[in-house]
Amino acid sequence: MTDHQTPFPTAKTIHMALDIYLRHAWETPISPAAEAQLPPAGDFDVLTWIMGELIERDPPGEPSEKLRSAAFRLGNTFYPNMKFRMSLPPGGVEYLFSVDSHDAVLQAPEGTADHAMLEELKAHNKQLGETIQREWDEAGLPTEKNYLKRMIEAKRRELQD
Repeated sequence: MTDHQTPFPTAKTIHMALDIYLRHAWETPISPAAEAQLPPAGDFDVLTWIMGELIERDPPGEPSEKLRSAAFRLGNTFYPNMKFRMSLPPGGVEYLFSVDSHDAVLQAPEGTADHAMLEELKAHNKQLGETIQREWDEAGLPTEKNYLKRMIEAKRRELQD
């Protein structure tokens, strides 16, 4: 195992986040391409999974200790490119989960059927991402919202001492 400085979420935490993501994202059976990116059931080596060949890492080609994010193109029933992402915020001490709809670049001329369809897809993806994030927050999983709450609470305690 490498000398990775920032601990990744545990296998159990990742499975919990993925269960929530997949329950909302897929109304049909998950696609084979998305399924290939899922971790093994039960306990698994998180670092080995994250450094796997199907995972999009930033920066690409760098060792795990320089990793800022890992993205898993798990898609959803209507759009294969939505991503489950784990990112390290600047100065952060833990990786945070987020949903990247990865659809901002999709454009079509206004007034066309394609434009209306794309806007409907983007609205669906946005709502889906918000639903997943909200459930992650409620479950106490590492998200930006929960991270900021903890940082504010820590600062309040520090100021009270």
